[in-house]
Amino acid sequence: MFSKIERGDRRAKRHQVVQIANYFNVDEKELLTLWVADKILDAVEDEEELKSDTIKVAQLNITL
Repeated sequence: MFSKIERGDRRAKRHQVVQIANYFNVDEKELLTLWVADKILDAVEDEEELKSDTIKVAQLNITL
């Protein structure tokens, strides 16, 4: 499972990210933050003209 995630053949699930963080003794919150950021970037990947503005709007909605 880990090698598939590492190669990009499979996306890790949240609980797997937590397990990986614990196994490698790294900060769980930092690894989860990177995991969520990767999901967001995948969602806007094909939206070159809208990518930056979309992330700004999302950020504004989070801080409201």
